[in-house]
Amino acid sequence: MSKSRRLRRSLALGAAAVVVAMSACGNPDDSPDADPDGPVGATVVVDGLAGPTQIAEGPDGRLLVAQLNGPEGEPNGQVLEVDLESGEQRVLLDGLDTPTGVLWLDDRLWVMERRSLASADWDGTGDAGPKEVLLQDLPFNGRSEGTLTALPDGRILYETSGSVRGGEVVDGSGTLWSFDPATGESEPFATGLKNAYAHATLPDGSLLVTEIGDNIADPPPDELQLFSPAEGGEPDRDPAPDGGWPGCPPPQRCPGVSGPVATFPAGATPTGVAVVDSRALVALFVTGSLVEVDLADWMEGDEPAASTQVLDGLDGPHTVLARDDGEVLVSEHRSGRVLSFEP
Repeated sequence: MSKSRRLRRSLALGAAAVVVAMSACGNPDDSPDADPDGPVGATVVVDGLAGPTQIAEGPDGRLLVAQLNGPEGEPNGQVLEVDLESGEQRVLLDGLDTPTGVLWLDDRLWVMERRSLASADWDGTGDAGPKEVLLQDLPFNGRSEGTLTALPDGRILYETSGSVRGGEVVDGSGTLWSFDPATGESEPFATGLKNAYAHATLPDGSLLVTEIGDNIADPPPDELQLFSPAEGGEPDRDPAPDGGWPGCPPPQRCPGVSGPVATFPAGATPTGVAVVDSRALVALFVTGSLVEVDLADWMEGDEPAASTQVLDGLDGPHTVLARDDGEVLVSEHRSGRVLSFEP
């Protein structure tokens, strides 16, 4: 089945920063002042956080928040449990190094730190168990490794950001991986991705991935890419799909390289993506905006779809979380808040 037909079927079924050295992706002083009541169209539902990155679903409607809680690269990071009704915040994990990803899956907390994937037992009540580092010294390009996403079969997606040394891609970098908690093994899901920072699954197993170009000398547009599962519904392919980095930067179209669903201005830094009905909602960290891309009529081989602004004046929007009740949450890294709106 073609990618375009998979996408159409998925949408019909599924209505269902980079936290990095900021000087490399934009000047934080250039961001707009945060409206204390939230930007037009959104409401502040959590405040008082310290550099939040990924937000994720927790038990019983509670929210999980990864936050830096201090300078990047220092072991001050935390994972919090937040009760959205009472506003109560509780620390589940502490002493983390630049946590940018968090996930609760099968009674375990999963955390992506600066160069490691870790987990801890937590059944949704009481305190979390001690952190166990499962993967460490992951290849990276000096930036954090991005967010975590669960696939329908229970595997976990994480990235190793792309690095070039001596004119060659560092082995194992520039790759989106699927990690199997049952075996502790990782397999490439897609390659050729400089910063595959955020991901959103579609019901048929297709995957939307934000790609941050991150080239200071000659920055390419940032992208939203789509990777379809192999026949039979398995998301892995042999070889894994190629996102084009570094040999085929956008707007080039190269044989065997996935074309983007949408592009964004160079340096916009898409750090979050979620799917609502037939739309992808993308957080652009540096431009301080949330945009939507209509996926309904996009087909493989088409030119990139246009994006439309949904929210503006955000203070470092990082992660987008679409909830089952139709509410959408956005974390603001710089203001230390979580915003809510209904698209």
